[in-house]
Amino acid sequence: MLSKLMKYDLRSCFRRFGVLWIATAAFAVLTGIMMHGVFEKAMESGSFILRFLTILVPVILIGLIIVTGVLTFVFICERFYKGLLGDEGYLMFTLPASVSEHIAAKALSAMILTIISSLVALVSGLIFLLIYQPAELMEGLRMLPQILKEADLPASVPLFLLEILVLILFTVAKETLKIYASIALGHLAKKHRVLWAILAYFGITTLESLARGLVISNGLFSRLEAWAEEADWGIIYTNGTWSVTGIGMLAGIIGLLILVYLIMSAVYFIVTKVILTRKLNLE
Repeated sequence: MLSKLMKYDLRSCFRRFGVLWIATAAFAVLTGIMMHGVFEKAMESGSFILRFLTILVPVILIGLIIVTGVLTFVFICERFYKGLLGDEGYLMFTLPASVSEHIAAKALSAMILTIISSLVALVSGLIFLLIYQPAELMEGLRMLPQILKEADLPASVPLFLLEILVLILFTVAKETLKIYASIALGHLAKKHRVLWAILAYFGITTLESLARGLVISNGLFSRLEAWAEEADWGIIYTNGTWSVTGIGMLAGIIGLLILVYLIMSAVYFIVTKVILTRKLNLE
């Protein structure tokens, strides 16, 4: 049932963002073309219209990336609120699916949307560089295998990179579930639920900051800094060879962050589930 719930949300997601993703990639191509040759000609010709266009296209590209990020956040909030706490909730909760499945489907769909939007922005940047400075980019890609071959990298580096990827995923999951918990808490109010949801979000964020400050004041942060200094982590280039030091200690610190984010995600998930199970009011 989880896959069916996700299919419904993802279909809505692709229908709304598909054109925006394509437009972002298209303007990346156009910006690369403008900056590669047209920009210099515009400056030489003195044409106001040509200069305006060469400036307008990159501005639109940056604007599309920013708008995509904002709309992604709005869409995540909207799909959860309307899908489970709005009019659609009457239908959704008649389906043979548990509250946990509904929350998980929304969260996983939101994570997929966030990841795709981020990848579109990254790929658009690469497309721009490929058109604007193709020689420099291709030279860098050509030299990369040789650099990696000559590098004195610990065997644990691939696992360390995987750990960073997991940390990014848990960060996205934690932030998504925090949004859901805030909306659910705001739903407890009888009036002005959106306002209370916003206040709940800032309240939870404040509590996170206070908890972080408590950890720092108790000296745990100082210990982590000391561990990082003892690890002497860094990427060093000496005598024509790249080497990485202190990777194990840094991996341990990132592993600790993953554990903390996992616990926080679980707390936000449980809060949302309890409210939707015991305090749900679709009136």
